[in-house]
Amino acid sequence: MFTKEQEKLLDNFADKSDQLFDLGVISTDSFTGEIGEYVVCKHFNLKKSNRVTQAVDGFSVSGEKYQVKAKVVSRNNFSYNLKDLPTDLFDILAIVYFDNLYTPLKIVVIPSKKIKNREVKISSSTISNFENIDGAKIKIPIKVKTAINEFAVAYNSLEKAEIIRSRRIVGDIGEFYACRKLNLIQSENRNEKGIDARHENGLTFEIKTRRVYESGRRVSETRRLNNLVGKTADYLIVVTLDRSFKCAGMWLIPMQNLTNPKSANLKVVNTTVGTMNVIPSKISWLQTGVKFKGFDLKKSPNQINKI
Repeated sequence: MFTKEQEKLLDNFADKSDQLFDLGVISTDSFTGEIGEYVVCKHFNLKKSNRVTQAVDGFSVSGEKYQVKAKVVSRNNFSYNLKDLPTDLFDILAIVYFDNLYTPLKIVVIPSKKIKNREVKISSSTISNFENIDGAKIKIPIKVKTAINEFAVAYNSLEKAEIIRSRRIVGDIGEFYACRKLNLIQSENRNEKGIDARHENGLTFEIKTRRVYESGRRVSETRRLNNLVGKTADYLIVVTLDRSFKCAGMWLIPMQNLTNPKSANLKVVNTTVGTMNVIPSKISWLQTGVKFKGFDLKKSPNQINKI
């Protein structure tokens, strides 16, 4: 579904992201957030928290709990609105701003006790009200800085080639595959929750993508599919990607058939009634199951399988 040139760009991006993993900068595919956490932890000499520690990304030597937010900005536009912050769970909010090469521009530091109504609004006129640390004072090891910049260049090449359209890289690539394979129309409104694509026949789809492959860091039979409660799409599309971000499996699941959407994980493709396989899986514990052959509008979502 990608051209050879696009595949080369994806291979290069995979190499650069693996380099960040090897350097201890990232451990998941939440690239911007984890690069931000690395920078803040280095600058403040924090101990990075366990991934399951809710709302806390690092601990200071004195025990202060830090939550980190990160944002890539252009033209030094530092506007940022944050809502529903769990201020009872952390002591310091640290916001790191990057340019498009992930070079830190500044860190804004806000004690949780100064956050009103769990909300922070930053604009060009209000940013000076908070403690600001200039990017020139933020020190990162040269080797790491170079690797982060190379990663950013690889990301920018994906965006320029229109392979992705946001920093939700894994999600964007999964949506690209699903829409191409099933002839879907991608939603233009990125804020439309729960509907990622539509078919010309009127059916709606939510698409969840996970990067899973045979290695010590990727294969996990409990990989979560988050935020599925109360969704109104007709179908859930599950896409898996390999190390080089190539499609390694795709399934179509009637959303109404998910028995436990609150704690759903990748294995729903094995257990959900009515699941159809669009692209055979390369992962041994993800079953191929019933082959999807097309949409039949005369049938309900539970019955769509053959035409």
